[in-house]
Amino acid sequence: MKKWLMIVNPSSASSATAETWVESKRVLMAGGLDVDDVLTKYRGHAAELAREAAAGGCRNFIAVGGDGTIHEVMTGLLRYSDESGVSMGEFTLGVLPYGTGNDWIRTAGISADMNEAAAAIVRGRTGLEDVVRLTLPTGTFCMANIGGVGLDADVCVRTNALKAKGYRGGILYKLMTAVAIFAKKPGKVQIVCDGETVYEGKLFSAVIANGIYRGGGVAQNADGTGWDDGILDVSIMPGVGKLKAVLLMTHALTGDFAVQKGIITRRFRRMDVVPLGGVPDNVESDGEVPGQLPLTVELTGQQINIIVP
Repeated sequence: MKKWLMIVNPSSASSATAETWVESKRVLMAGGLDVDDVLTKYRGHAAELAREAAAGGCRNFIAVGGDGTIHEVMTGLLRYSDESGVSMGEFTLGVLPYGTGNDWIRTAGISADMNEAAAAIVRGRTGLEDVVRLTLPTGTFCMANIGGVGLDADVCVRTNALKAKGYRGGILYKLMTAVAIFAKKPGKVQIVCDGETVYEGKLFSAVIANGIYRGGGVAQNADGTGWDDGILDVSIMPGVGKLKAVLLMTHALTGDFAVQKGIITRRFRRMDVVPLGGVPDNVESDGEVPGQLPLTVELTGQQINIIVP
């Protein structure tokens, strides 16, 4: 029988996960799964736990939390893969979506209903997801779904600061977007995709997509391509004025941001973003902010098995 490890973020869903995740484990075990569990204690802990478990031979993982927890678990597995040479294709990841935005599950098609999500893990049907490596001065990370540079990351910094103070709710991201736009001072960058310089100048925001959705269910890429197609998308907003930025960002809420006039879009397999003086922009991945520029985003050429309905 396969052994599964639940990596549980008890702080997710306004800390409600701490009271409810055990019921999900009961559902999994009632379905015949052999399940162990471990709880995270601090930011970044899920990555450490995943890496250690993989080194110990575990190959089946369940991320219990939101998009940030998925990001950390996949980061831990990627770090182990890079160190050991073990293919990411040896791992299977299931998700119990105890988060707020839960954008990763939308591309996977996983239900936000916890019992249905658990039932999908019990059934064991899998799909594939491209594995994306982010390289920053602070280390290596895995982008499970969506990442960003500039405004997108600034919004996450502000939203996460409010969450740390106990504020909750999907509206936080939208409110902090408005605040971050007027506070933003675009810095100069060079963006190179697959060896071609596609933009050089002041950057308001760049949104990088592996999955389809961000910001609580808003479609990021124009044609809805998935995360198993061996290609990534970026939508670049140059250093426009504040009012123009507000206008463009309203389209980030309606799902047609990438096709707006003035937005530069590219598909790529490797992208390098280099700061050209001043304070380096923040970088975000799946709602977490692991560091600042410079940044390399690249497809590893590997795919991980993910539980699907």
